[in-house]
Amino acid sequence: MKEISPTPKKSSPVLVTGAAGGLGVHVVRALCATGWKVRAFDRVRPEDVGRGSLVADLTGVSWTFSDDSEALGPLLAGCKAVVHLAGLVTLSAEEDELMRANLDLSRDVFEWATAESVEQFIHVSCAFVYQSEQGVRIEDSPTSAYNAFERSKLAAERTLYRLANADKGAPALTVLRPGMLYGPGCKEMGAAMVTLPAILRRVSRYLPGLSGGPRTNWCHVADAASAILVCLDHPSESARVFNVADDTALSFGEALTSIIEGYGIDLGPSLPMPSVALWALLIPIIDNDWAFDRTRAVLRFLWDRVQTEHKLDSPLRPRLNRNALFYVRDDAIVVADALRELGWEPAFPDFRKGISETIRWYQDQGWVPRFDLDGIVERRDADSKTRLQYRERLRGRFHTNGGDEDFDLDLQISWPSLPWPPVSREGHIEGTLTIANLAENTPIEGTITLRWLPSLLMEYEFGFLNVQGVACRFQGTRQFQPHAPVNSLREVKGTIIDRHAEVIGEVGALSS
Repeated sequence: MKEISPTPKKSSPVLVTGAAGGLGVHVVRALCATGWKVRAFDRVRPEDVGRGSLVADLTGVSWTFSDDSEALGPLLAGCKAVVHLAGLVTLSAEEDELMRANLDLSRDVFEWATAESVEQFIHVSCAFVYQSEQGVRIEDSPTSAYNAFERSKLAAERTLYRLANADKGAPALTVLRPGMLYGPGCKEMGAAMVTLPAILRRVSRYLPGLSGGPRTNWCHVADAASAILVCLDHPSESARVFNVADDTALSFGEALTSIIEGYGIDLGPSLPMPSVALWALLIPIIDNDWAFDRTRAVLRFLWDRVQTEHKLDSPLRPRLNRNALFYVRDDAIVVADALRELGWEPAFPDFRKGISETIRWYQDQGWVPRFDLDGIVERRDADSKTRLQYRERLRGRFHTNGGDEDFDLDLQISWPSLPWPPVSREGHIEGTLTIANLAENTPIEGTITLRWLPSLLMEYEFGFLNVQGVACRFQGTRQFQPHAPVNSLREVKGTIIDRHAEVIGEVGALSS
């Protein structure tokens, strides 16, 4: 490998391949923000894949879009460095397709960079290439590919190092191995987990908190981009491998709980999710082709229903892949101490912080639904021509360990369309709630859902602040009973919980 200048020549351009990808747009942003001239290459435009807002109005970047990888050759002339991100990130593609995208393209770009006397070549691989038995993974840990995706990434690393060591004129090579990438604009791999709470929310308005399971680190795309900047600023540290990951190894259960909390969905009681129980549950599905395919089809169907109900046009998809299930089998703790020695620090050291910001971005882009109050109002106002409005007053008793109190709920109900059977309909409710010592004529806002099958059922859900200013929620139902048609529709049964999902009391025997 050639000798390189001791300090970055930011007056010279840097080429970024895969620049419109989930990581690529953040690398382009980071390079532009620190004064680099950027030549950005991809097959697709960022705006065509929902990432245009992340690179809009950037200065110092020149874009090239082409399906022909050989168009990269002329872009390398005069470049100081190459950041190679282009490739295929999926567990579903055939091995020959993965090898062409991740091995062959990497080799071609490196050879073209050598021919153009490029000084630095930063190749982004992944932290999945370590042996699965390695619970804690440092850069010197043994590597071993488990599936076709990992084989293509590991083969690319080995090929590039062979080329770099064989030619004194080759660029100085640095390989980065990030943990599971997530963040604004990401839609592959771990991003599929973000669809699960929205799907489960169709089944239950309250989802359990989860704990336990194998632990792993995540990596926010902004932190992966800043790691690339650190490598560009330390050319003397080339010819090395660096892990990139946050500081907090979370269990699989904790990661899912963090996503649920990021949505603002109310949590029920916490449930442990040990690895043994998880695999006992998954093995019958993994081993049975029919069950596996049906489970995957059901998830996709439910996600399509979520998109229709919330008027989404999302590139996110729930993904169930046999290879992916093995990533939640064992601990995979990625240690990034070597990169920290160069001065790198993650802006998102904890997935629980970064995922909330990511979900907000997804919601703003219409990739995932809103379940908070803003989302309720948004859905209500999406159709300004409300077809039906009426008032309803519910009274009854609120039962607690300390005794009973009067319950008084005064509602204004709005339906954006007439709730004809047999299709379920969601409406909007607002009004006031009064319960002695808990809520005094307190404003409420929420949803009402009318379900016709298997019997007439009305579901009420709303949030409110109690007299101490603490957030609480009510969930209740009124269900038609053929043997008592009038009384059954006059009774609401429900529960009030606090923000910790602890039950405050039960509501019953309400009449309208």
